[in-house]
Amino acid sequence: MIPDIKNLVAVTQTLEHAGICYSLGGSGLMLSLGLTNTVGDWDVMVDAPKEQVKSALQHEHIEEITSGDYPFGTAYKLVIHSQAPQVELIGRLSIYTDEGLCRLPSIPSTIWNGIHVGSPEVWYVAYALMNRSAKAAILLSYLKEIGANKDVLKRLMNEPLPDAIMGEIRGLIET
Repeated sequence: MIPDIKNLVAVTQTLEHAGICYSLGGSGLMLSLGLTNTVGDWDVMVDAPKEQVKSALQHEHIEEITSGDYPFGTAYKLVIHSQAPQVELIGRLSIYTDEGLCRLPSIPSTIWNGIHVGSPEVWYVAYALMNRSAKAAILLSYLKEIGANKDVLKRLMNEPLPDAIMGEIRGLIET
């Protein structure tokens, strides 16, 4: 059963109307790919400045929350529709590695129920950097099975990634 997407659709339509590029990530992305059937919240990535996003969503109740302790370097995090599953806007998702700040771009790759879904390549890296190894492994297996977007992988290779993740990315490029 698909979790309630009414609030997610309202937020994404507002972003689209304002010309703000977004992409659904996290467990919502995994749900859209058939890799899970549960969603704790809707993670919506944006690369737009916070004030632009807040202005677009001015008619919504917005709560700004901490985007996480180190190693997170995300610019901002906004919660809209706090009832489950809540919609969380993640502004400029970034995670520190030993090599520096890794910026994980919002790259739409497909559309699910009218919603732009993010790149599974980006979310493999995000989950690996967050030490959420089970979700990272599921996405890596998926990418090995269906093939990965080599342009996205090459873009990610410009980020300061740990050797293990870089090795997996190289392996995906070579297949």
